[in-house]
Amino acid sequence: MAGSNRETVDKFYKAIQARDWDLVGPLVTSDIVWEMPQSGERVRGADKNREMNENYPGLPDATVKRVTGSEDRWVTTPSWTVLKVTGSGDEYVAETLVKYPDGSEWHAVDFFHFQDGKIARITAYFAPTLPPAEWRSRWVERM
Repeated sequence: MAGSNRETVDKFYKAIQARDWDLVGPLVTSDIVWEMPQSGERVRGADKNREMNENYPGLPDATVKRVTGSEDRWVTTPSWTVLKVTGSGDEYVAETLVKYPDGSEWHAVDFFHFQDGKIARITAYFAPTLPPAEWRSRWVERM
């Protein structure tokens, strides 16, 4: 289905990876809200979101490995590892692994809400990769 919300999620990550803010613009509403609950931040409006991303120090690279949702398919880009995208209608969720220029790896989950075929809200949760706790080693297996 051409122009689906699912395809918009793919285009969004590709545009972010390319640092092409002109490609991001048509994918989001003018009043998009991007929330990051872990840091207690909210960015309102497409202009502020663009300025924030244009000034992001050390924006990470991404690699798309497997994308699932309305249709399962494999997609690869130069680097942000989009592990999984699921959803339908106006609600999609993306699980990603992000590698920053300093070598750190972060796990992230982005919740997308669409309005009239554009991204109207993103809620992003993120956490660094952590070493496993030694105390529970006898009950777990390493992934």
